[in-house]
Amino acid sequence: MVNFQSARCRQQSRATKASRRSGFTLVEVLLVLAILGAIAAMVVPDLLSRQNKAQSDSVLISIKATEQALKMYAIDHGGKWPKSDVAIKTLLEAQGSDPQWSGPYLESSPIDPWGYELRCRQSKDSGPRLKVYSVGPDGKESTDDDVFEKAIARRSGAGK
Repeated sequence: MVNFQSARCRQQSRATKASRRSGFTLVEVLLVLAILGAIAAMVVPDLLSRQNKAQSDSVLISIKATEQALKMYAIDHGGKWPKSDVAIKTLLEAQGSDPQWSGPYLESSPIDPWGYELRCRQSKDSGPRLKVYSVGPDGKESTDDDVFEKAIARRSGAGK
């Protein structure tokens, strides 16, 4: 009978140890969190740089499309460009009675990735042509983050 009881005690002892060992220790949980943190530290900067590149590519496409629409307008009007302060509006709808207007030249007002409308201004170096640009993430004009096509081309290495 003693053998039977000692076997039973050993069996209960194993069951108790197994039930105590069924969870994770604090050290194991902290180790896993440290590993996940290290992986996140390596991945997050790469994702952010890809997001910035995607935004730059998106605004570049919008600028080029708007410039193409301006060129089509100029062709229809014998080389005359719209006034810079109403250029985008002119591409969307005829201003007054314009018999040469063959638009709309754009489907909708061009928006940059930060939610601001693209703008036009007179180009200093190319005569009557207009330069299309984005005010950038801060939404303020004439700041360092304004985006022009040439600035993006230089940063990304495009146009070489």
